[in-house]
Amino acid sequence: MKLFAFIAIALNIMPVTADAGQAGAFAQLSESVPSAAAPAVPAPAAAAEKNRAPAGLSLARSVGSKYWERIECWRDTARPFAVEPMLDKSRHETQEIIAAFGSNKPQTSNFLLHYGPKWRSNTGKVVVLVHGASDNANRAWATPAILLGDASRPGLLQKLEAAGDRVFAVTFPHKHGNLFYEAQYLADAIEIIKGATGAGKVTLVGHSAGGLVARIYVSDFHPAGGWTGYRGDVENLVTLAAPHRGLDFAFRHPEFNYYFMKDELAANAPMSWDKILVYGQWKDTFEFSIYSGNFPMQQQVLADWSGRYPVSLTSPDYYTTMHGGQGYVSHSQGIDSAILRGGNFMNALKGFPVPADIKVSVIAGNENKIQNVPQTETDGPSDGLVFLESASNTSDMTAAGRTDPIRQYIVRENHVTITFSPSVMDLVSGLVN
Repeated sequence: MKLFAFIAIALNIMPVTADAGQAGAFAQLSESVPSAAAPAVPAPAAAAEKNRAPAGLSLARSVGSKYWERIECWRDTARPFAVEPMLDKSRHETQEIIAAFGSNKPQTSNFLLHYGPKWRSNTGKVVVLVHGASDNANRAWATPAILLGDASRPGLLQKLEAAGDRVFAVTFPHKHGNLFYEAQYLADAIEIIKGATGAGKVTLVGHSAGGLVARIYVSDFHPAGGWTGYRGDVENLVTLAAPHRGLDFAFRHPEFNYYFMKDELAANAPMSWDKILVYGQWKDTFEFSIYSGNFPMQQQVLADWSGRYPVSLTSPDYYTTMHGGQGYVSHSQGIDSAILRGGNFMNALKGFPVPADIKVSVIAGNENKIQNVPQTETDGPSDGLVFLESASNTSDMTAAGRTDPIRQYIVRENHVTITFSPSVMDLVSGLVN
């Protein structure tokens, strides 16, 4: 396996030769992992449920699935989505996901809704699972341990269904898409799910950036205009390794820019350098950088932690990478520039707490070693990517009048294993039920 593939695990960035959940996601798994591809055929009851589409939403297609009862592609034509640019190597690669979207580079207005195999027969809580950056619902919730070479280990889909819950999930069109857009897709999905199940409220479980997406929706944090605000339809929120106070990994570890630049998979990860010196020649890497329009989510989740955890002085061009300017081997626009491009998102989110009537649980990992990854976040306590203080922060979510405290859980897991270790899945199931 190439070094970038290891790094990609730590950064929650999937190598782009094939998404996890599909045979060949990693080179050494190509023989051991069964194909997740499924025929693009109409799924049961899809036509009937199309007639119950909420206003502004239309069902584009429905496909069969190896892991779900079906996967539906929905189109939202009522919201003012702008086309989000996407690098070619950031395209979707899982065949089942491509079949559902009808493209490996979907339209910005489209999202996928996954129906758990037992959503009709189970009678428990209605749970919506929300994946993180550069991921999809198949990998995140149905075959999560594929990252460690085991496609047979169950995920939260199987765990929650075994507990009697009715499980759904979303997959977003852009692997690094705007968080406001993803919160809108989630709002749309919840509306469809309520119509299908008759439930008045749902439970949200989000991993990494998916935890932020869920938090954004319930906090009623959205742009002005025709976007959907919170509708009081969530009873429980559980986040796993969500960067509630942001992260600055790409800027405090500039050595990763070398891997992102030289590896053929690099285009699926944002660089913090927009120029780099290669064999005596300056190479323009702006389109692969976090300053370009190809990584809106990565701009939004940024926060400068260097005042709390100083940057290593041994990292190449450590000062100019963080603060901007011309270094010995690179040029950077600096973290403040990237934060501004993201609308100073994390700072703005602080002003939107979670409604007091929603039960909230925050689960953060403190294992900074990720299997087979040579370097992870060790500048302070972390899960290998997100600082513990960020993933466990609850102060910004606490609304006036809350009587039920927000629960914090620190687990001995890293950013990858936190979603599928047996003990954490037991914890999540208990919090949901």
